[in-house]
Amino acid sequence: MSQRFIIILQSTVLFVFGAIFIWFYIYGRIGKYLTSAGSFQTQALLAGLFLCVISAFLLLTSSKSVSCSHDHDHDHDHDHDHDHDHDHDHDHDHSEITVGGMLLTSMIVLVPVIISALYTPDAYSQHWVRNNSSGWDKGVIGETPEAFNLKKQVNDKQSTKIEGELNEAKSNSVADAAGWGPYTIDDLKQQVDQNKDGEFLMDVISIFYTGGDEEVQGVVKGLPVETMGQVMPETNRNSEGKRIRIFRLMMNCCIADARPVSIPVEFSEDVPGYKEMGWYKIHGFMDYEKWDEFTIPVLKANKMIPTEEPPQSAFGQRQ
Repeated sequence: MSQRFIIILQSTVLFVFGAIFIWFYIYGRIGKYLTSAGSFQTQALLAGLFLCVISAFLLLTSSKSVSCSHDHDHDHDHDHDHDHDHDHDHDHDHSEITVGGMLLTSMIVLVPVIISALYTPDAYSQHWVRNNSSGWDKGVIGETPEAFNLKKQVNDKQSTKIEGELNEAKSNSVADAAGWGPYTIDDLKQQVDQNKDGEFLMDVISIFYTGGDEEVQGVVKGLPVETMGQVMPETNRNSEGKRIRIFRLMMNCCIADARPVSIPVEFSEDVPGYKEMGWYKIHGFMDYEKWDEFTIPVLKANKMIPTEEPPQSAFGQRQ
């Protein structure tokens, strides 16, 4: 019986691990940890199914695998029977120790895994954000990712227009014919939607990267903006206590390289009450400040409204 019980424990461990893989796949929880769908999700599903099949196989064959490990020979003399009984008692005690050890080991493995799978928030903690906010007093370093670059490549409609212009402007440079002149408010309107109040719906990360382009700053500065993100206290250049930080997480590949990207938000009066790490829509006007060698976008806010967390936001916006 003890050997069968051990096999049942092993089968249970395999089944739990397999079921967690399948659960994460079906409910899309794996997708929260990666930038895009790929083969990993399918591999996780196949691994879960394989573990469950092995678990079922062990469980179904466990009764056939168990056989008596003692050879009872009724022709032995009384002394041999006595020795056999002694050995049987010793083996029984050893089996009890083995079963107890296997049960304890199984619990040590399964309990943390099950609790983590059930109660993990699939999101970074406030402590993690604080520990990774050391660079919030710096501006743009390196090139702007294409996904957050307001000066995107021309679209198909613009390309058709450009082809006609190129044919008519042979004497001009290619750049002039293509219309790649200064960035204008019309370019911004083509790329960024506006709400019913005329405010530009700009995400935090795109606003942050405007700090690295003076041409874009010249257009965006002073414009009414609505943005959304999580808020934290401001710890940089906030002597008057009228500033907070709004941030979003940016993920390049997977959660291993995610980082919080933020901008300061300044109120003309005292900062309204808010929940740290809560989600808010903030309305205001764009401004820029010089912090050492960096240009920092600052949202001069006039309204902050609690909002629902957007779907698939726990580990950030994807490039």
